[in-house]
Amino acid sequence: MFIVPISPMGKLDGIKPLSGESKIGGIGEENNGVGFKDILNDVIGNVQSTEATVNQDTYNLATGKTDDMHTIMINAAKADMALQTMVQLRNKIVEAYTEVMRINL
Repeated sequence: MFIVPISPMGKLDGIKPLSGESKIGGIGEENNGVGFKDILNDVIGNVQSTEATVNQDTYNLATGKTDDMHTIMINAAKADMALQTMVQLRNKIVEAYTEVMRINL
């Protein structure tokens, strides 16, 4: 196993938003970008895929098929970050729901 040096990041000019547009539609504006349902499904799918990767890595380590602890630890950190992101998104959804339910009409 060898260590690959980290190269400095170049310019970030090539990064584009998910929807292809740089502005987010507000009230009264047409929003052709990514919807809330798509974002939520993407976050859930990300959590499922990272957990599956960690489970496969754990199985491979237990059976002796791999000894690359570096990649296993990186995949575990990615899975943890994806889960934390999903939990925070859920908390914001619940908070928004309770706030809307408090509104008197």
